[in-house]
Amino acid sequence: MLFRSLVALSFIPLSGVSPLWAGWREDSGFVKLQAELGAAMPTGSGIALLQGEAGTVGTTPLEYLPQAGGPDLFAGVSNYAGKTFTPHSGEGIVLNHANSVASNFYGNGWGAAPGATEIHCFDANDFIDRLGSFLTAPEVFPGRVQNHSWVGSTGNSSSDAQMLRRFDFMLNRDARLAAVGLYNSPTIMQPLLGCSYHALVVGVMSGAHSQTGTTVDGTGRMKPDLVVNESLTSYATPVVAGSAAVLLQAAIASGDPDAERPEVIRAQLIAGASKQRLPAWQRAADAKPYDAVFGAGEVNIHNSWHLQAAGKQTYSTTVDRQPSGWDLAATTSNSSGRRYFFTIPEGRYADTFSVALCWNRQISTGGLSYSSSLSDLNLKLYASTGLTPEAVPLAQSISTVDNVEHLFLRNLPPGQYLLQVTASVNNRDYALAWQSLLGAGPVLTLRREASGQVFLDAAALDPFVSYQILISPDLTAPWTVKETFRTADTAPSLTHAWEDVSPAPDRSFYRLSWEAIR
Repeated sequence: MLFRSLVALSFIPLSGVSPLWAGWREDSGFVKLQAELGAAMPTGSGIALLQGEAGTVGTTPLEYLPQAGGPDLFAGVSNYAGKTFTPHSGEGIVLNHANSVASNFYGNGWGAAPGATEIHCFDANDFIDRLGSFLTAPEVFPGRVQNHSWVGSTGNSSSDAQMLRRFDFMLNRDARLAAVGLYNSPTIMQPLLGCSYHALVVGVMSGAHSQTGTTVDGTGRMKPDLVVNESLTSYATPVVAGSAAVLLQAAIASGDPDAERPEVIRAQLIAGASKQRLPAWQRAADAKPYDAVFGAGEVNIHNSWHLQAAGKQTYSTTVDRQPSGWDLAATTSNSSGRRYFFTIPEGRYADTFSVALCWNRQISTGGLSYSSSLSDLNLKLYASTGLTPEAVPLAQSISTVDNVEHLFLRNLPPGQYLLQVTASVNNRDYALAWQSLLGAGPVLTLRREASGQVFLDAAALDPFVSYQILISPDLTAPWTVKETFRTADTAPSLTHAWEDVSPAPDRSFYRLSWEAIR
């Protein structure tokens, strides 16, 4: 057996009930979606789940279960009443870490997917063994959604790369979706399993996770994909896995098999990620699809569910699509690419516009080792009129190493736009998901104190845009600039408060001015 260093992301003992610090249910849109949908809220019902855990090495029985049992399947009790556990790695004892992960994953009343009842449990070393070696193919694992709250390495970079390729091969072959966690420190990233291409890689809102990007099998790819308001990545990861199970249940109910594809679910979760509580979020360059610390942002099941519910919107050169939607399609090497036109209606802004493009790498199984290749897909946004785009894109995500492209803009003005997917190869499957959250754009609110002081509160701002507060005595006189501000120059914020230290004794008119993207 290869030497392995596989560890759980944390060993903080918990009771197995709701962790007191967690605010992820409110912050990730679960409470909001539950209030909106009521009894129709998907809960992961009917979705088989897999939970991988790395307990203390050498314990007998193995320490990897959220509830003791085995070697045969057994019924859950208390927080897991109504669920059936299958201990694939044999009889096991309770691992507190597994118990806490399970609580956020599928625990009754608290988990992201409390309706899931079929739970398959694996010890991490056993799971790695079952990915196979040499001429042995990876097993077909049960569980359409997997959670792996552990990190590690085989101790050899070539072996790590082979394990990652087998893992990704399995996820693609069997249409499985996995969420995996990063190490709980901004140190170098562990190879397994965060360097996967096909899994959703998870960090925490505090940024206390690996930030170096991938270290093997294609270095420099941006991770994490998503963050969650949790204390440790161990407990953030099952929130994302549970969210995927919720979307998968809704996808199955829609009757469209394309909606069930893991690439589609990944794209919906990434495009639905919220930056509302991350005003410092930004991409450093066109070749960087994510923020270096926060990935695509905070997972938000409310956004992602609505994006999915907007329905499949196929590419077209002649028809306007909806401001939100998704598609599963295949690339063309034609320079015009695949085109998706949509319109922000007059009088409205897309307060936020978010889009994600996801695709899988190709893995060859010939010979004694697995080889990998990655197609280069690009994503661009253009202003358009009458289905004719302008020559220069408004924004683009053109990484040459990642298998995701992502764009995020605030305050997209009314008008027609084009999303374009280009590639150097034909017939490479991809998933595209986009969402326009329509609103009124930036707003300016005036308040006058009893003392006569005048304050202006600006909201729904873009922290990385310069704004001006203009004043006029009677709307007919020229407007003059009272202040120019850009909140990112201080502490990034979506709001700004300003006091007119010398307000006019009778009346004044104020307005907010900025240079819109078009």
